[in-house]
Amino acid sequence: MSPLVRHFLEERGVAFATIEHRPLISFDDAREILPERIPDMVKGLTFRGPGDSLAIVALRAADRADYKKIADALGMRRADLRLAEADWVKKRLDMEPGGVVPLPINGARVLVDRAATLLDEIVCGTGRNIATLLIARDAWLAIADAEVGDFSKSAESKA
Repeated sequence: MSPLVRHFLEERGVAFATIEHRPLISFDDAREILPERIPDMVKGLTFRGPGDSLAIVALRAADRADYKKIADALGMRRADLRLAEADWVKKRLDMEPGGVVPLPINGARVLVDRAATLLDEIVCGTGRNIATLLIARDAWLAIADAEVGDFSKSAESKA
C-alpha cells in the first residue's frame, strides 16, 4: 500500500483491509487474480487537467467511462480531457497503474459514478498494484469528498 494512502486512511480513522497478490494492472488480471471480488471492484481513472489539476473517476471495474460526461463535470471540453500519464500519477499521487485508489490524495478531485455507490463494499487499488483495498462503501464515500454523478456509458452504449 502506498504510504500516502495508508496515512490518508489511518488519519481519518476508517476501517479497511487489504489483500496482497501478484501485480494486477488490467481488468483481465483482476478476473484471474480476484474473481470472487469482481462484482465489488471499483477502478480509478486519473485525468490531468489545466494547471496540473488532477481528477480521479471511480467506476465499477467492468463499466466504461463516458468521457463527455466526465469532461462536463470537470468543466472542460471533451477534446481537452486526457488520461494522466503513469509517471505523472506516480510522482503526484504515489500510485501505480492498476493501483489507483479513488480518494482525494494530494488535492485530487474525485468523481464517483452513481453505479459504484450501489455496492456495499468497495474493492479498489491501494496505490500499489500488488495489494487491493477493501472498504465499506459508506466509509469510502465519507472520506472521498466526491461528486457523485453518471460518468459511465449507459448499457445501450456498451452493446
